[in-house]
Amino acid sequence: MLEKDFYQLCESSLIKLSEAIEAADQNSQLDVEYSDGILEIVIVRSKKTYIINRNSGNQKIWYSSPFSGADYFSFDEKTLDWRDVKGDELEQKLLSELSHVIPNVISHGISAKAEIQEN
Repeated sequence: MLEKDFYQLCESSLIKLSEAIEAADQNSQLDVEYSDGILEIVIVRSKKTYIINRNSGNQKIWYSSPFSGADYFSFDEKTLDWRDVKGDELEQKLLSELSHVIPNVISHGISAKAEIQEN
């Protein structure tokens, strides 16, 4: 994948993910910030922090969780989402973990699937 395409996919995915999480967090239990390829999610009560960011060198999204540790996700062009080596999808992994903080986060129908733009 070209570097500019990777950058666009990451940008689109991480922005949509941050917006969806903010929308689902109606009781302000999370502090969500996205800037320049880095999504930071802080659980306000415990100060536990997720860092999800693009890694341009190997064209993956790096995922750091206070619960499950570190992981890397590659873009799957067939499913149009980010998957780790075990086949787990980034959005679902994050939402599953966050559901312990925001019980109804999955029921909000969050979808941050990347959009591929044809040039």
